[in-house]
Amino acid sequence: MSLGIDLVPHKTCSLDCVYCEAGETTMLTLERREYVPVDEVIFELDEFLKTVERLDFLTFSGAGEPTLNSGIGKVIDFVKKKYPQYRICLLTNGTLLGNSEVAEAVKSVDLVVPSLDASDEEEFEKINRAGKLLTLSDLMTSLISFREIYTGAYWLELFIVPGVNDTDASIERFRQLIPQIRPDKVQLNTLDRPGCVPWIKSASEGTIMRFIEKLQDIVPVESVGKFKYRSYENSGLLPDEIESRIVEMVCRRPGTVEDISNALGLSLENADMLLHKLNESGILRKTVSRRGVFYFIHLNEYLMLRRESRRS
Repeated sequence: MSLGIDLVPHKTCSLDCVYCEAGETTMLTLERREYVPVDEVIFELDEFLKTVERLDFLTFSGAGEPTLNSGIGKVIDFVKKKYPQYRICLLTNGTLLGNSEVAEAVKSVDLVVPSLDASDEEEFEKINRAGKLLTLSDLMTSLISFREIYTGAYWLELFIVPGVNDTDASIERFRQLIPQIRPDKVQLNTLDRPGCVPWIKSASEGTIMRFIEKLQDIVPVESVGKFKYRSYENSGLLPDEIESRIVEMVCRRPGTVEDISNALGLSLENADMLLHKLNESGILRKTVSRRGVFYFIHLNEYLMLRRESRRS
């Protein structure tokens, strides 16, 4: 449950990305100023938060680049002091994170999600359309330098644009760039709503899987579009160890495929495959209820399996 906070007029941004659901950028700029009066934002925010019962995040997002507003730090400070129970997320194109004033203003937020959609300058020009304001090298410098001072959760969004940044050569270049940024996770996304140009299309599941297969050995990967996937979060667990975790979980409480997927960071496909295997081998049993198929094992059965495992 997220409350969006928009700090710039529609469509004020430092990029003009071809996939943007908010439409084409009408004010392409790197100039920071108080585009939206932050005192008014704080007043509205205060009035709303006095009455709300539950929020997971307050999220800076909207119809442009939120860090262009020179007063973003004032809003963050207000929330941190008066409503510390709420986590703050910043969705950003990352272009201004290398600015020392911006970095200082946003470094206390709980989650920062910048974007990296291009693996070379040609892709950057075609996808992000920054004109003469920025290069991919500038963006990389910002993303890397911010990571040096930021200690919160840092997730990198990579938007797949078929025919532009999805070649094997592109993916290999992403493999070289991403470790320099040191994100906690990479989120893969693709077109869901109409973009700014007629030629952009959604990536296929096969294309998304090519990214996953090439990237998940260097960083945890999550696909957040229609095709859902989460890697093992680089836990270092072997398949047998993951199966043991599943058995231990359902011993305590029966669980569905979705429960196992969410708890262990597995894709639904992987969770379903493992549960089916454990059921076919007789280790787990399953039952059907109104909420779905639940897998379970009785404590005595589990203890017997543990004893047999130790003997072998």
